[in-house]
Amino acid sequence: MDVAPLTADAGPVAPGAGDAEERPRGRRLRLVAWAAGAVAILGAVALTAWELAAARVPQHRAALEALIREHTGLDVGFRELTVRWGWYGPEAVFHRVVLGEPGGGGVLLRAPRLVVGLDTWRMLRSGELAVARITLVEPDIDLGTGAALRPGAHRPQAAHDSVLAAGARLLSRWRGGRIELEGGTLHWPMPGALPLTVGVQHAQLRRLAELWDADVQLLLPASLGESLHLSVQMRGDPAEPHAMSGSLGFDGRRLEFGGWRQVIRDPGAERYLPGGGLGNLELHAEFADGRLLRADGKVLAEGLAWRGPAVAAESLGIGRLRGDWQLARRGEAWRLEAHALESGERAPAAVSASVDVASDAESAQGRVESVPLPLLAAVARSFAPQLPLGQLSLEGVAHELSFDWNARRPAGERLRTSARLEELSIASLSHELTLTGLTAQLSGVDARLTLDLHGERAQLHAVRAEPVSLEGLVVAARFALAAEHGGWQLRTDELAISRPDLALAASGTLAADGTGGKPRVAAHIALKQADAVLIAKLLGPGALAALGAASAAQLSTGRIENADLEWRGTVDPARAPWSAAGSVFRGAFELRDASLGGLDPWPQLEHLDAHLEWRGPRVHAAIAAGQAGTFTLAGASAEWDALGERPTHLAARLTASAQPALAWLRAHRELAAYAPGIEDLDLRGDTRLDVDVLVPAAAGGSSTRANHAPRPRTRINAVLDGVQLRAVAGLPPIDALHGTLGFAGGHLQPSQLSGQWLGGPVALSVAERRDSGATALTIAGRGLAETRQALLAAGASDDAMLEGHAEWTALLTLLPGSEGSGLRWRVRADSNLIGVASRLPEPFAKSESVPLPLRVELQAGADTGQLRLALGERLRATVALHRSGELWRIERGAVHLASTAPSLPEEPVLTLEGRMSRLDLPALLALWRQAARDAALPALRARLSAAQLAVGARTYDEVSVTAEAAPGGATLELESEGLAGSASWPATVDDAHPALVHLSRLDAPQLGDGARSAGLAAALGPAARLSIDALEWQGRSLGSLAAQLTFRSDGFDVGEARLAGENEDSHGSLHCQDGGACRAEFGIDSRDAAATLAAFGFRPEVAASRARLTGELEWPQAASPSLATLAGSLHMRLERGVTRTAAAAEGGVPLALLTVPALTAGMRAENRDGVLPALGFSRLTADFELRDGQAMVDLHFDGDAEILVRGRTGLLAHDYDEQAWILRGEQRLPAAVRRLGPTPKVAAVWLSLRELFAGSADRTRAALRLRGTWEEPMVTSAD
Repeated sequence: MDVAPLTADAGPVAPGAGDAEERPRGRRLRLVAWAAGAVAILGAVALTAWELAAARVPQHRAALEALIREHTGLDVGFRELTVRWGWYGPEAVFHRVVLGEPGGGGVLLRAPRLVVGLDTWRMLRSGELAVARITLVEPDIDLGTGAALRPGAHRPQAAHDSVLAAGARLLSRWRGGRIELEGGTLHWPMPGALPLTVGVQHAQLRRLAELWDADVQLLLPASLGESLHLSVQMRGDPAEPHAMSGSLGFDGRRLEFGGWRQVIRDPGAERYLPGGGLGNLELHAEFADGRLLRADGKVLAEGLAWRGPAVAAESLGIGRLRGDWQLARRGEAWRLEAHALESGERAPAAVSASVDVASDAESAQGRVESVPLPLLAAVARSFAPQLPLGQLSLEGVAHELSFDWNARRPAGERLRTSARLEELSIASLSHELTLTGLTAQLSGVDARLTLDLHGERAQLHAVRAEPVSLEGLVVAARFALAAEHGGWQLRTDELAISRPDLALAASGTLAADGTGGKPRVAAHIALKQADAVLIAKLLGPGALAALGAASAAQLSTGRIENADLEWRGTVDPARAPWSAAGSVFRGAFELRDASLGGLDPWPQLEHLDAHLEWRGPRVHAAIAAGQAGTFTLAGASAEWDALGERPTHLAARLTASAQPALAWLRAHRELAAYAPGIEDLDLRGDTRLDVDVLVPAAAGGSSTRANHAPRPRTRINAVLDGVQLRAVAGLPPIDALHGTLGFAGGHLQPSQLSGQWLGGPVALSVAERRDSGATALTIAGRGLAETRQALLAAGASDDAMLEGHAEWTALLTLLPGSEGSGLRWRVRADSNLIGVASRLPEPFAKSESVPLPLRVELQAGADTGQLRLALGERLRATVALHRSGELWRIERGAVHLASTAPSLPEEPVLTLEGRMSRLDLPALLALWRQAARDAALPALRARLSAAQLAVGARTYDEVSVTAEAAPGGATLELESEGLAGSASWPATVDDAHPALVHLSRLDAPQLGDGARSAGLAAALGPAARLSIDALEWQGRSLGSLAAQLTFRSDGFDVGEARLAGENEDSHGSLHCQDGGACRAEFGIDSRDAAATLAAFGFRPEVAASRARLTGELEWPQAASPSLATLAGSLHMRLERGVTRTAAAAEGGVPLALLTVPALTAGMRAENRDGVLPALGFSRLTADFELRDGQAMVDLHFDGDAEILVRGRTGLLAHDYDEQAWILRGEQRLPAAVRRLGPTPKVAAVWLSLRELFAGSADRTRAALRLRGTWEEPMVTSAD
């Protein structure tokens, strides 16, 4: 600390304050000064002592050597000696130290440094050197040097004892104090092998007279483990171990237990040490006078394995072990207790054990609780390896396991055991079969055990392709197991397993001698009321295969009423149970309502009732009833040999439906050899089959039959009674077919059949014949066909256009395909059509008595075919076919309406050419669009001409049609004198991609005929855009028409309809709902009202520079739009015009809704020229309500006179019933009312108000009534 004096620059100091601060500061300075002085004095003393000791080191060297030799009892050698001041005082450091037995007995220890700590206090008191501690730094200790000096050390046990004796001798010579080891290695000698090298992490040894205290921390070699901590506290001389007392602590981490067997060479302890395993072991032992008093510890290990005590015994393994244990003396006996033991086996509770062993080891008793059964079985296998426990997997827990061993009992009765087994499960080693839910009581004397097995709700599980479980089993059994003379025997006289649908009883013996041969069995099993499927699944396919392939089929349903099995012989899973000499394997069972399949290629058997019995490999089955697929089994018998050394014979009578039977036959082409050709027929109906099959035994028996399967000899008779035959796909079937088809030796016998086809009788001949080097099936037919039935079969309507009967002949030939190809077939059919009358148009019209030869030839293979058709001299067609899946597609072809046969086009297209007398245009459009979408057709091209074209009720003469169709869409063009146009549509017609219909001109005699164009568009799809360049009606040109048509499933819409005329523009829309009404909205704007009236067929009785008509009309959709069905409203407005009464000679009909011309005509106000005067107007407005053929009129005429009209106009009756007011001068409506709205309703309100408030003198206006017909109107006074 630095102290600075006060100066004048510090400023004034308050009185008294400086003195209070100065006194504590002075005291602190004095304390610091005293402490510094004391430290300096001690340092000087220590430095003086250090200098004196260092100066006298050479004088004390011999004394230090003698001091070490006296304390350790060992000779010491070193290269250098230094002195230093250590933490506890002065220390002498010996460098490169060597310690050995006195007298040159060998080097025990080498260390780079040995530090001797001197006891300063004792040295000051006695004046002599005194050792406080000895520290060895990184010593290398070889315990083999001292052990090698002992006699007999070359033997393993002697070497082990000599190492321990050498260590005890070294410790005994040590006088006391403390020795520490910092690091280093320890070499433990191993007889016949390299020494073990142990790393010393830290070690400390203290001795005070007879009291010893040691603590050692070691790093073990890999063969022994990871680390070891030893602690010892004892009293006595190590050279006299029988007189020592104290305690020992052992804590090993990750010990390799197998390696310690080489370190601990005690034969008594070696049998208890595991031969393998890894884990932690803690041990604390107390001993007195060289005898062990008690011990306890903990263990946590895995992979433990002990060598079995018996010769050739399996090792005893424990996957995982954890727990606490205690060993203590009880009088002259020992008691070992283990609590909370946990092994690798699954157990509901920890294992606890208590074992009492006499001091002379002549008797032992013990009790173990909650032992896992796998562990108990492993112990049993290690003591009795001949037992077949290795073939079983046992699970469960042993409770109250007790044993009592006494060497004083007679041989064979020294060991008595008992246990109660719970949660017991027994399984095969592969766990294919597992029986759970059992309890058992075990008792035994030496190698003889008795097991009483019980289960009230046991379960049996079988691992198969489809797992099987049997639950709710009641099990009761007693087994006796004996293991003597290297063999074993398992016997039971009472084994019973049952549940409501199963009862099994068994007895027998299974035994093996000590020679290593196969076990022998003598067993009897009885089974009743069992589910056959469960039994078959439990036994597995291997057990069923023992009865031969005929029985190895998959069983899906069935019940075993009773079964009996007897087996005596050798058990060899690799061989059949009857194969050994002297073996007996026989049995029988009754099978009811079973389903049996898998006898490939034969169909599955269902509802089977059979009795089956066997003796060795010979099996016989008698079948009372059953169902084989679609075949009903009326009776059958079968015999076969499981080894294939004898023929297999099957005889059966079956009834079946022909169609599913043939479908099954087609799915099993390998059976075609039994009934060749029949699989290619399409038969439907009931039939009966008598089948007899004999399969000769294979040469060499079962060993060669897989490679040299003999061909079966079969005879099959198929009796047809009322079945149906479909000879060729697409043709109508032959009904009510009767006859018999016979097959023998793999050949179809000639057979005659009869039936009905197309409403007439038919006779068939079925046979085999050689065709082009192959065996072909031929069906020749002759019959009489009814035309009406033929039309219906072809999908045509029964419209009586064809009628009569025709004879026909045909020949169908079915040829087997070459290798890699399918069936080939040919059909040729002929008819002269005599007896058939046709009212069809040309070229198909004919009378009943006129012959018209018809020939159809069709030949096809697996994928391709060709069709040729000829109809007299009128039509020829040639078509190439290609098969796609189950459908035939036209690849290319040509149709000529002529007598010359067309040739096939090169490109994939179907052409149609010729001339027709009549052609229906909407039907042609619909047909062409449908053909374009047909995937079975290629691209289409047509070039036709017709004498007459029909569009609804209208016909056009001499029309030519050209059309094309492809997957992307189609087009059609037509040309005639009164109709010309085209149509096109995409592949998919919708609102975004509509069909287009364009007509250059259309002459519609009636205005409603314009809807025919909508019919044309409807044939093209759900959306179409219609355009007509020139629409004419009754010789009058209406202009051009454009409209968007949308056809829905429940109606249609017409939108964006516009008609552009010379003097007017019209627009509108239409919405029609099926079963509902049609609603139309429209508007007409005219620039010349008279011309517009004349264009639409009305008399030009009104002329106006501007006219507008709007309306909303509605009529029932089911009815045609007519005046009788119309309902709705119309609004008319005309400006700056004139009305006049046109003469009838001018043509047209009067527009009765205008009223004013009729009013003036009824008044007969003729001028001097005999012509009714014209009335000019500035505005004419009118509203009309249409309903039930009547129009309610509300009209206002504002011109030379003001005329108000209200009333009714009969649209159907063509008459008037209206009232009119003619206002002139002051009677006209005021200007204010006109500005308010010059409508008829406003004018009528104003007149009513004026009549109400005016006097009688003011009521001078004229009120008229208009009556009469449209042609003869009459006007009278309303008064």
